[in-house]
Amino acid sequence: MTKIADILRRGLTISFEFFPPATDAATARLAETLVELETLAPSYVSVTYGAGGTTRERTHDLVVRLRRETAMTPMAHLTCWIGLDDSTKDN
Repeated sequence: MTKIADILRRGLTISFEFFPPATDAATARLAETLVELETLAPSYVSVTYGAGGTTRERTHDLVVRLRRETAMTPMAHLTCWIGLDDSTKDN
């Protein structure tokens, strides 16, 4: 697994940040956007985590999708003050 620290050591980096979509229409639009942005070969992409962990499952699902369906290196945000429970430790 690629570590963000290793990417940053390589020099200039370009990254994009995504918020997990809340609707089917937004999911379809993000899929189109991912195809377009992948051609720019970002150093990594990050997926934000909603306030209070409200998008936790969607964040996880998007990171998994990015790893499986693209060549982009994803990084998931983790809200530590609420995110450190048993389910987080297992993932």
